[in-house]
Amino acid sequence: MKIRPEILDHWPEVSARFPAGFDLEATARSRGAFTRVREIKNAATLLRLALAYGGLGMSLRETCAWAEAGGIARLSDPSLLERLCKAAPWLGDIVAALIAEQTKVPAGRWAGYRLRVLDGTSICQPGADRTTWRLHVGYDLATAQVDQLELTDIHGAENLQRLTYAPGNIVLADRYYARPRNLRPVIDAGADFIVRTGWNSFAPAADEWRAL
Repeated sequence: MKIRPEILDHWPEVSARFPAGFDLEATARSRGAFTRVREIKNAATLLRLALAYGGLGMSLRETCAWAEAGGIARLSDPSLLERLCKAAPWLGDIVAALIAEQTKVPAGRWAGYRLRVLDGTSICQPGADRTTWRLHVGYDLATAQVDQLELTDIHGAENLQRLTYAPGNIVLADRYYARPRNLRPVIDAGADFIVRTGWNSFAPAADEWRAL
């Protein structure tokens, strides 16, 4: 087991990025993520534990050992898992608030266009041998910021309809997204796209491609 004490030093940088007026304590209590003070003393500590476990690739046992070594919290593996499961809606609120804050940043443009990238990644729960969830991410290249997120189960297919578009947008995606039925909403929104594809992919749906 490798405990990483150096990550204790980055909490001030992380907490400084929260939107102005976002109350960790109040939102955690309203969502039922933090209801009483026991092993975990406050909502900020709960968030630090969630980031250590979910963002740094540590196991539950390593996270608990890390927290105890740093004087953050002292709790068992099952207790930490229970707390994190209850915190899921609250953590979603934090992500939504951060993305909403990013939308206030003026969109950067190249030659008048806003370039956006869409891709998805598979997430497996512990012990799973196949995809459990899919995370669909929209990324603004000019601001270097995530501008949209959607989490689905295994049945949530990757397609361009996961994002919303506006005139002046150019969406970039790999060949998996190069399907006529998925490209049409981009065009209907007044946006453009760049997708990677091969000539053979045109033949099975030639009529659909011509309709674009």
